[in-house]
Amino acid sequence: MESSNVKNKSGGKRKMSSEDTRSYFAWNLEMERVLADVLRDQRNLGNKGDGNWKAVAYSTAAQILSKRFGVHLMADNVKNRFKLWRTWYGIVSDILSQSGFDWDSTKYMITVENEIAWNEYVKSHEEAKRFRFKVIPNWDDIVDLCAKDRATGLGAENALDADDIMSKETNEEEAIHSVSFDLEGSSSATRKNIRPSKSGEKEGMISSMKEVAESLKEFVEVTKKKMENKKKMEIKEAQEVVHEVVSELDNIPNFNGALRHRAIDWLTENLIKFAIIKALPLDEKEDYILSFMP
Repeated sequence: MESSNVKNKSGGKRKMSSEDTRSYFAWNLEMERVLADVLRDQRNLGNKGDGNWKAVAYSTAAQILSKRFGVHLMADNVKNRFKLWRTWYGIVSDILSQSGFDWDSTKYMITVENEIAWNEYVKSHEEAKRFRFKVIPNWDDIVDLCAKDRATGLGAENALDADDIMSKETNEEEAIHSVSFDLEGSSSATRKNIRPSKSGEKEGMISSMKEVAESLKEFVEVTKKKMENKKKMEIKEAQEVVHEVVSELDNIPNFNGALRHRAIDWLTENLIKFAIIKALPLDEKEDYILSFMP
């Protein structure tokens, strides 16, 4: 049976087959962030048992995500995603426990200091190869939700489970890597679909390169969002400082005109001086400014 891809307004796709009632869902980072928050809430409510989540946790997460992103998400999608996270955690944490490998918290990926050690490691850990350049922006969430399971051995996947889950990940990521390029910005535009191949060394390299490209794209988007948020915070903080300086100078009698304007510029750029001004008695503020302001 042929499978069908169903788009939704969140940008994700569901890949369904009539031979399998379960749908493979293409997740994005924002969805994963929300899922992590929901699971933390469910954990606080006691809806996590010995190594596994209770059914109500999965169904609640599916309902919230479906409503939030306008998609049709099932409990099995959430359950499989968490299993995938747990598999990622198991593989990556084992890599990081070896000498010569580390985690870059700004690039969200493994760093390899010793290529020889890496080559030796992957000889006996074939599943680790795909994580050499894999960007995992939500790694902190994965650690938070999976570390305890790993430490206690509860809910750990065996080798067959891991292979099955990694296979599901491939199916999900096929939908992500089916990139549509809108050349004219309209529904009638020419579109080019790129799908990774599963056979042959050349096809495997192409698939890996596409995975790296997708991970880098996601990393750039996360970094851009962080920078935008940081800029907004800096602007907000600057506005608050200026407002505070102006209010403080308003308390000084007859401190007007060009002198006041110069003082505003000086104090907003010299916050230590401004702190001193605030601490001084009112009748000493003007003398201090005139004494030290250039």
